[in-house]
Amino acid sequence: MRYLTAVLRALCLLAPALPGTARAEPVSYAVDPTHTAVYFAASHFERTSVRGRFGKIDGRISYDETSGSGAVDFTVDADSVDSGNRTLDGILRSAQFLDAQNFPVVRLRANRFVQDGGRLVAVEGELSLHGVTQPLRLEAERFSCGDISLFGIKRHVCGGDFRAVLSRSAFGMTRFLPDVSDSVVLTISVEAMPAASASK
Repeated sequence: MRYLTAVLRALCLLAPALPGTARAEPVSYAVDPTHTAVYFAASHFERTSVRGRFGKIDGRISYDETSGSGAVDFTVDADSVDSGNRTLDGILRSAQFLDAQNFPVVRLRANRFVQDGGRLVAVEGELSLHGVTQPLRLEAERFSCGDISLFGIKRHVCGGDFRAVLSRSAFGMTRFLPDVSDSVVLTISVEAMPAASASK
C-alpha cells in the first residue's frame, strides 16, 4: 500500500511535465476594426428608437479556446459618436450626455468568460462611462472561432455579437428623462485574429 501511494504521488508531481498535459496559454488577439463596431439604442417617447454607433474603437483581447477563459480591454472614443444626425451628435457629445470633452474615453474591461456546455454565453466585467464605473454583463448572442479564407489568405478568426442593457442614469446621465429612456441597449460586434497572424 505504501508503495502504491508513493507511485501515485510521483505521478501527480510528474503530470504537468508529461506530454499532452500542458495547459494551453491564452492567445493575444488583434481586433479587426473593419468588422468591429459598438452600437447603442434608446427609445424616444416610447415610440421610436434613437440609434447610433461609435466609429473609433481600440481593443485588446486574450482568449484560450481550450479552457474558454479570456480577458477584454476595449476603449471607445466618445467624440466618435455617430447617429447619422449632426445636430443630435452635437447634443450627445455635449455635457447633456457623454460630455466627451471631459470624459473622452469609454472603457470596457472584462476577465470573466461565462461558459455553458462548452459554449460562451456571456462576458462579465465593468464599464467606465461618463466618469463612473459600473458592472456590466454582455450576453453572447453568437460566438465562434475558426479558419476563414479571404482573398486567398487563410486566417483564424474569433468573433461574435454581444448585447447588454444599461441604465444611463447609473452613469450620471439623466438629461431628458423619461422622454429619452433610461435603458440603453448596447450591442458590440467584434472579429479578431491572433496578433501574430494579423501583423503578417
